[in-house]
Amino acid sequence: MWCFGRDIRREGGNLLLDLGMCRYRAPDPNKGSSLYTAPVEPGGAIFLWGFGAMYTEPGLGGVFVRRYDFAPKLTPRETGLGVHQTEQLGRLVNPSTSRELVLLRKLLPALVGWFAKYEHWVGEHFGTAYREACLASRDKPASVPAQAMARSWENAAKKSKRFRCEAAVKTGPWAGLLGGLRAAGTTSARLAPAYRAPIRVTVGSQR
Repeated sequence: MWCFGRDIRREGGNLLLDLGMCRYRAPDPNKGSSLYTAPVEPGGAIFLWGFGAMYTEPGLGGVFVRRYDFAPKLTPRETGLGVHQTEQLGRLVNPSTSRELVLLRKLLPALVGWFAKYEHWVGEHFGTAYREACLASRDKPASVPAQAMARSWENAAKKSKRFRCEAAVKTGPWAGLLGGLRAAGTTSARLAPAYRAPIRVTVGSQR
């Protein structure tokens, strides 16, 4: 998710706004993060902050992942509007019961799948060279090359349908998600075919 920050600060313009997402600035930028949001078909919504990302559906609540600790948490919230700090999300649940795992396996693939579609959109409209330049500006090597980012997210979305929380131990950034995904399927699983259509959003952009 580090790349979202680079896309927001892109010299040629904010990519999240170009995509059609709505931006809501924090009342106090020194104490909170701006919120970017957009609807996701067929009835969900994506919410992005500097501290994490959340996907929600009416009647189900949502799943939230932190930027640097990618262990998925469930929340009864159905919207992220008005939230600009992690504490404002309220109670976040580590899924453990059968019901919670069923819910997680529905919401998490939608969140991770959106990441995949977004990376395809970036690649189609701005080229692999743009994402390579973003990754090159990091202070550490990227774990996934630019040309493989979208397909890696696709693979993760498929595996998240069989997510196993008991394997989601914390051993580093994103360990919660990656550990659960390793338990859900072998690392040699074939990647899903590339998604080639741009993301559809119906909200107007705000600059």
